[in-house]
Amino acid sequence: MMKVTGTYGSWRWLWRYVRKVRLAITVCIVLALIESLSLVPVAWLVKFAFDRVIPSHDSARLIELGCGLLALVLCSSAITMTTRFASLRTTKRIIGDLRSDLLVHLCTMEREFFDTADHGELHTLVVEDTQLVDVMMNALIANFIPSLVLGSVLVIILGAIDLKLLLFLSLVMPVMLIVHRRLGTRAKTTAKANRNAYFRFSGGVQSLLMRMNLTKAHGAEEFEVRIHHRNIDDLRSISEKMAWSSSALSLSHAGIVTVASVAVLVIGGLDVAANNMSMGSLMSFYVVMMVLASRMQQLFSTIPQLVEGRHALDALAKFSTSMIAPNYTGTRKIDFEGSIEFRDVSFGYNSTPVLENVSLQLNSGLIVAISGNNGSGKSTLSHLILGLYRPQRGVILADGIPYDALDVLELRRAMAVAAQDPLIFAGSIWENITYGMDDSNPHDVEAACSAALLDSFISRLPEGYDTRVDERGGVLSGGERQKISIARALVRKPQILILDEPTNHLDPDSVRSLLSNLSSIADHPTVLVITQDPRVLDAIPIRLHVENRTVKGHNGSTSMDRLVNDPYRPEDGP
Repeated sequence: MMKVTGTYGSWRWLWRYVRKVRLAITVCIVLALIESLSLVPVAWLVKFAFDRVIPSHDSARLIELGCGLLALVLCSSAITMTTRFASLRTTKRIIGDLRSDLLVHLCTMEREFFDTADHGELHTLVVEDTQLVDVMMNALIANFIPSLVLGSVLVIILGAIDLKLLLFLSLVMPVMLIVHRRLGTRAKTTAKANRNAYFRFSGGVQSLLMRMNLTKAHGAEEFEVRIHHRNIDDLRSISEKMAWSSSALSLSHAGIVTVASVAVLVIGGLDVAANNMSMGSLMSFYVVMMVLASRMQQLFSTIPQLVEGRHALDALAKFSTSMIAPNYTGTRKIDFEGSIEFRDVSFGYNSTPVLENVSLQLNSGLIVAISGNNGSGKSTLSHLILGLYRPQRGVILADGIPYDALDVLELRRAMAVAAQDPLIFAGSIWENITYGMDDSNPHDVEAACSAALLDSFISRLPEGYDTRVDERGGVLSGGERQKISIARALVRKPQILILDEPTNHLDPDSVRSLLSNLSSIADHPTVLVITQDPRVLDAIPIRLHVENRTVKGHNGSTSMDRLVNDPYRPEDGP
């Protein structure tokens, strides 16, 4: 993977996308050149009109020249429209490919990245920054490059008309560069500050929406408003400065061009009065110069967009080329049967040890309870089984094969988790249950809902599986959300099912019924029930207890023979 260093590195990163459409960009440049060349006859016709036709009072000839000029201008406008259309299609393809790759990169980042990442900043990065780069690329291809090409041709035409006036006009450039350097630096600084302020505002609003229930429950509305008012004021102040800097830059360029135009008109007029220049030459020079001024104004108007886009490009390139080393890099795929083994596994978060020298073996088909105090490492066990984290020492095996040799992403597809805080997204109940499945068998969905004790609830709904739920399932009870989560896990027919604190939303009787349903499934999965509820623990004869960074069997020993040999029987409950 390429390493991005500085703006040059960011442009090299962007070139990976630009080179795919370099032919289309070449077409845009050629169209801009054709547009430039179409203006050559305009200068000649204007000169001819003022030097020959108007003095001769030839009205018919003048009308013909006017029609010819109009035809050339319309032709130039048509070419401009074609160039804009081609450039828009080109930039949209670039940004589409870039956004797709960013989402792929986001989805391939390891779990530990999301544990510490600012989700609001990530959202702004993928959505807002790509939009800024989109605007920048469109300004670059549709305005900046064509204006640069056209401007170069127009300068040649001006030199052919009158070299002395062109040399005078060139004296304006150093002044423009000095102004651009000073105001441009300020524009860059305020653009960067505005981006950071936008991050804070966007992330703050997302956080507010996520904790709105907490805000309402504690009557903290005024507290939240005060916090976000500060972010809004910062964003308003900084965006105001950025807008003024950009406007000042554009207005200064326009002012310099206007002064230069007036000066050329005066100096050229004096030359005409002294018979050193014809009126036709002056007027053709002036017309071409005004076209040049218009194009230069377009060129300079893109600078704020280029500045904002460049900062966004730097951030996107840095993110896209950053990568936390994958936990596992194996490629072997197996027909996983649900057996997991830990051999002397130790793991901790940063400098805090959680598990030390844990050895256990879970054969396929077992139903096992995992208990322990909060923070003891119960959920960490499941994260290690899922391959979301890698142990600092020891090895984990699936069906006797070390994770290091396996395609862990493929292995994970044979596992499923029903989290203690189930995620429900806006959509139908059917869409929530079949999430991530390209095709789903209605019979399998109904069987999963029956095993998850969800079927009776769905049967009472007028629209059944098509019933819509809102984001995070606000209209559903905790138990209903939990059952949907369990059905979502079961419909995948996993070889390992992890139920994380199911009694947070389900009563013990429902958990017993659920376990009984699971045990009655032919070739039922290995089930790990993470719980602190003693009533649930009593219902599961095979138990692990996590304490003091180690895992022990239910009888206090570290021997796991019972876990290997003793299957779950519902009648073993209390």
